[in-house]
Amino acid sequence: MSGVTIRFHGAAGTVTGSCFEVRGAGKTLLVDCGMFQGTRSLEALNHEPLPFDPAEIDAVLLTHAHLDHSGRLAYLYASGCKARTYCTAPSADIIKPLLQDAAKLQAADAERRNRRADRAGLPPFVPLYDGKDIAKLHRNVRAVSYCEENNLGNGVSFRFWDARHIVGSASIEINIAGQRLLFSGDIGPGRSINCTTSEIGGYDHVICESTYGDRDRELILVSERRETLARHVEEVIAAGGNVLIPAFALERTQAILEDFDALFESGRLSPINVFLDSPLAQKVTMAVMRYRDSGTGMLDRTNIRFIENVAESKKLNRMTGVVIIAGSGMCTGGRIRHHLIRNLPRRQSRLLLPGFQVAGTLGAVLRDGAKRVRISGNDVIVKAQVATLEGYSNHADRSGLVEWIKDRTPVTGSLFLVHGEQSALAGFADALSAIPDLPATIVPKLGETWQLQPGEAAVRLTSGRPDAADLTASRDWISKLAALREEVEEKLSKQPTNQGREKMLAALKRALESV
Repeated sequence: MSGVTIRFHGAAGTVTGSCFEVRGAGKTLLVDCGMFQGTRSLEALNHEPLPFDPAEIDAVLLTHAHLDHSGRLAYLYASGCKARTYCTAPSADIIKPLLQDAAKLQAADAERRNRRADRAGLPPFVPLYDGKDIAKLHRNVRAVSYCEENNLGNGVSFRFWDARHIVGSASIEINIAGQRLLFSGDIGPGRSINCTTSEIGGYDHVICESTYGDRDRELILVSERRETLARHVEEVIAAGGNVLIPAFALERTQAILEDFDALFESGRLSPINVFLDSPLAQKVTMAVMRYRDSGTGMLDRTNIRFIENVAESKKLNRMTGVVIIAGSGMCTGGRIRHHLIRNLPRRQSRLLLPGFQVAGTLGAVLRDGAKRVRISGNDVIVKAQVATLEGYSNHADRSGLVEWIKDRTPVTGSLFLVHGEQSALAGFADALSAIPDLPATIVPKLGETWQLQPGEAAVRLTSGRPDAADLTASRDWISKLAALREEVEEKLSKQPTNQGREKMLAALKRALESV
């Protein structure tokens, strides 16, 4: 039995960019190939060449369809990968429209950035992939069932366990070189539905997500969640504003639409107009409904309307007293951004954030109380109220994560914590340290390689990227510059005279020249 190595290409010290390379027994496996989301510095990693040879990959194992896990799969095939990608049937159905939409957004973003005057003479932005690359991926996708063992040769096998995160989500067990590894993927609340209890537990090494590792959330009933949503909507409509809800096309949008359907059905809300301004979310909703038994009534409601094209989307900017649901969930792209430009300056409107906001994203900046933001080259004053909608998270909290780990003991080698911001990783590590018989936790850095042996603590073979700490910081220099610009403009506007403003600008110039 030879050793196994694991290299952390993403989701190490940060929440997004899930990508883990496992080598052993003459095989190279890739668990996920997701997009980085967050600060500009972190998102720039998406455009770097992949830090491994895609042609050497023997199999890709996808935990679920969210873009931070799947968003660079087509880039992987554009770069030379010829392996099969294994995932559940729902994930196989959903990743194609998700990646097609991502490619469309990348193309539009590249065109917009390349037109900007401040980019004159700089290398052009190029989309990561196009439709042809997505077709390459799709030809290599193979759907597998939960619990079935799948052999890859050389004694290497894998199987998927239900993760209860979104439809089709999975934790992935890999048996390789005499070792049993478990990748959690994203874990949902509640107990997982397992194949047989006797097969759970007893891993050499576990790689576990930590998104909410530093906090427990108060249990919110669906009825309470819906009542909160109804109150927000009533207040805004009465004030003559609009409700904006940025939501991921997969799972979050369907949950919100189901809530509106229930509120209209019960009479708790009058039938106001709810617009889903996302062709992708419409496609995904249709796909998801094939695997769910509830919520189909919303498709027949005349006041829940699907926006088909850009012209219809722009018409919404002339409306008041409506609810607009649009992507993306962290306000990093998509149609929600032009709705934010129109509505954030309006005191009557309200932005409702129904999920986790990664540090550095526009959603997180707005959540944290920014008074001015920059969207698509526009400086936007924020007068609208910003509120968080609790109860929509599909992630287990700290107690749920701890129970998930306990259910999979004994873990005889190492326990790696990934998919978390620094505070979440540290908080989860502290919680696990109090549990007897668990190995010490490891928080890997971006780019690190670790050697795995059966029943032994992992050994670090190579250091991570020298810029790993800066990349995974909650605010990069671009974010700090934006905050500084906002502070300067605020102080300048408060100066009572132009003479005072000139004096302040001169002082700033001297400070810059002295650096």
